[in-house]
Amino acid sequence: MRRAALALAAILLLAELVVAVRYSGNIGILMIVATGGLGAFLYRGLTSLSSGSTSDDDVLRAPLVDAETRLPTRQHLIDTLSRDIARSQRYSHALTLAIVRINQFDELKGSWGAGTANQAVHHVAETLRRVTRASDFLARLDEARFAVILLQCSGRQAALFGDRLTLAVSNRPLKSTAKVKVPHYVGVEVSALEYDVSRYRGPLEFLSLAGGDVVTERPRSAPGHRAAMAADPRNLREQLVRDYYPNGEAKDFADAYREARNRNRHVG
Repeated sequence: MRRAALALAAILLLAELVVAVRYSGNIGILMIVATGGLGAFLYRGLTSLSSGSTSDDDVLRAPLVDAETRLPTRQHLIDTLSRDIARSQRYSHALTLAIVRINQFDELKGSWGAGTANQAVHHVAETLRRVTRASDFLARLDEARFAVILLQCSGRQAALFGDRLTLAVSNRPLKSTAKVKVPHYVGVEVSALEYDVSRYRGPLEFLSLAGGDVVTERPRSAPGHRAAMAADPRNLREQLVRDYYPNGEAKDFADAYREARNRNRHVG
């Protein structure tokens, strides 16, 4: 409706301009005044239309971008992690998720104020931008944690990334807003976990076990009570490993089970 009204106002504006040029006297003056009014109405309509579209874009983009660091948020990270996991499975590429936590953030905020804590957050965010590759995905999880999706990166390579990031963050001091001439150094703790399709059931579980969320411990039933766990084949396999292979690994058992199933399939 608003677009149609603006189009009609533009047509009338052009028509009145033509009439005002051809006629003179009182009719020309009235046409010029009316033309000015329509021009003002058209300008206000275009301004409101452009500002409305900008606000709609900001509303749609707001949940995906952190207002303080301008980094992607947790929801954006989960969406990107789902796509990257599917792509790594398709092309058999390694994928590692690194969680970066600012050391003693609550103590820093309580002792030196919120301004110094915000400077620490921006310092870590800028350092992450410099250290990470263009192909990696960087996001902010909460007040003191960040996450980095490292594409085609193994767990050993992620450990080198963590060492490089730790050194880069602690190499430069912060400027305190508390007017105390004491240099502040901030440190980070980096934990990395490589994705394994046989151990994690999706991006949410992978993010939780990597340290990016609260880890809820799975219920463990006593040996001989497997009926409650039989609804999920993966849980059942893990329970079989715990019951019959106390020192075994779930991945090794899954590989052995897959090999035996393929061998029986080709028999005969």
